[in-house]
Amino acid sequence: MDIDVFMLEMPRKIWGKYQPKDSRLYTPHFKLKTHLIHLLGMPLLVFLIFYSQQSGAQSDASRGKIKLATGAGYSPFVDSKLPEGGWSTSLVKQTFNKMNLLTIVDVLPWNRALKWTQEGKVLGAFPFVYSKPRSELFLYSTAINYVPVHMYVASNARFSSPEQLQNKRLCFPFSYSLDPLEQGIVDKYQMSINRVKDGIGCIKHVQKGWSDAGLTNGYIHAEKLPKNAANDTSIVIFPEQVALVPLYLVISKDYANAQQWIEEFNYAFNLLQKSGAKAATEQRYLELIDNL
Repeated sequence: MDIDVFMLEMPRKIWGKYQPKDSRLYTPHFKLKTHLIHLLGMPLLVFLIFYSQQSGAQSDASRGKIKLATGAGYSPFVDSKLPEGGWSTSLVKQTFNKMNLLTIVDVLPWNRALKWTQEGKVLGAFPFVYSKPRSELFLYSTAINYVPVHMYVASNARFSSPEQLQNKRLCFPFSYSLDPLEQGIVDKYQMSINRVKDGIGCIKHVQKGWSDAGLTNGYIHAEKLPKNAANDTSIVIFPEQVALVPLYLVISKDYANAQQWIEEFNYAFNLLQKSGAKAATEQRYLELIDNL
């Protein structure tokens, strides 16, 4: 039992028999003072931890390298099976190379990539869609990629176009946030949303008929997606593009010189475009996607 709890529960007359000469060392009053000292020191400790993370990131930049974070399983934009880790990764690395900086990319769970960026453990994270809540914490770069968004349904479904999905159920992963363009799709077709773990979970949800449709990027080939083991049902991706969603690099507003970093990234990205390197990279990945 803790000494303070024991002392408070013991009858006063019994405690008197065992009380040491300097009883102040064992009184709640002394304990309270100690707690107050600890509490007052906590903000300083938090500041020192945050400052050390920021200083570490800044020190890396001064040595000609920076750390970024991204997620996994977002082909072709982030994909360990593609050259340089995917289309977005390649463009981001080339942009920082224009700034004479070597890029180290940590592949993390998507939420942690944002968390580390907000905490200053890394300079930035990519590729993320715009959302208003996120914009209160982060600065956005110029768009580095665009995602052509298409709807898909189960191959045995009666639907043959997005217009037939009015008032139906749309599957959307928990880990993704609806950006304004995707929210526009939901509003246009008056769809209800079913949330599941991830994109593969949505495919299974649609295959089993628990949701009527899902959203995918136009670079995905339906015939290469997993089938439902129970009934071998595949999916059909509609040819209509229902949205074109930009992807960005984000930097925490609390990061030292955050606005300057964004402006310098945008300037270097513009140089990449003018030199023709961005167009060449896009062509390269489009060819790779067709051959996957």
